[in-house]
Amino acid sequence: MTNDASSPPADENTGASKKLIGSAVVVAAIVVLGLVLSLTNIFGGETEPTANPSAPSPSTATATATQTAQNEASVCGLEAVELSGTVTTAPTATWALVGTTAAPSIEGQGPGKIDGDGFRSCYARTPTGALVAAANYAAIGSYAPLRARFYDEATVPGPGRDALLKKPITGAGDGGTRVQIAGFRVLRYDGNQADVDIAFRTSNGAVGASVLNLQWSGGDWKIRVADDGTELSPVVQLPSLSGYTLWAGA
Repeated sequence: MTNDASSPPADENTGASKKLIGSAVVVAAIVVLGLVLSLTNIFGGETEPTANPSAPSPSTATATATQTAQNEASVCGLEAVELSGTVTTAPTATWALVGTTAAPSIEGQGPGKIDGDGFRSCYARTPTGALVAAANYAAIGSYAPLRARFYDEATVPGPGRDALLKKPITGAGDGGTRVQIAGFRVLRYDGNQADVDIAFRTSNGAVGASVLNLQWSGGDWKIRVADDGTELSPVVQLPSLSGYTLWAGA
C-alpha cells in the first residue's frame, strides 16, 4: 500500500504513537492515584518526561499557617519532633494495601491512627514522618471510597481547600491502571513545611512522580494546595527512577 505524500515516515509515526501512549498511561495513573487535583497542566502543558520536579512557592494561606504551626503538638501524641533534616536511605516499614496501593507504617513515625474505613492519619513532625505521610496520602488518594475524606481532612484549611471541596470528585480508580510507590526524594524540610517527591510505577509499565507539598497543620502533616484548589506541583512522566531512593512495598 502506498503512503500518502502528506503522511510522515513510518518511524516518525511510531515514535509519535509511543509518546502518546506513554502520556496516556501517565494520565491514567494520575486519575487512579488521585494526587493531582486538576488535570489542566497535563493536558495543556509539557508532556515530555521530566526528571526533576521542583518545589513551588507557598500559597497565601499556607504562608499564614506556617506562622501558627510552631506550637502544634502531634494530634495523636507522637513524641518525635525534628525541625530540620532529610531522609536519604529507605526506612524500614511495614506495608499494607489501601485499595490496591501499598502504604507504609513506621512505629513512632506514623500513621498513628488507622480508622475502620482505611483512612490513615497522624504522622510525626520529622523528615521520616513527612515521608511516611506523603506515601500514605498517595495511597489514600488512589482509593475511591476515601477520596472525599482525603480532600476534606488531608488538605490544609484555607481558600484552596474550600475551593477544592466545591469541585466534583473525578477518577474513580476502580480498575484498569494501578499504581505502586517506587521511590522518593525529600526535596525540602524545615519542620513546618516539607516537599516530598514520590515516584510511582503503573501496572502498564510507566514511571512517574509527583511532589507532595506538605504543611504541619492542626498537629499533623497535610497537603498544601493553591488558593484555587489546584495542585501546587504537577505529576510528571520519568524516563527512569535514577536519582530516587528506591522504596516500595509491592
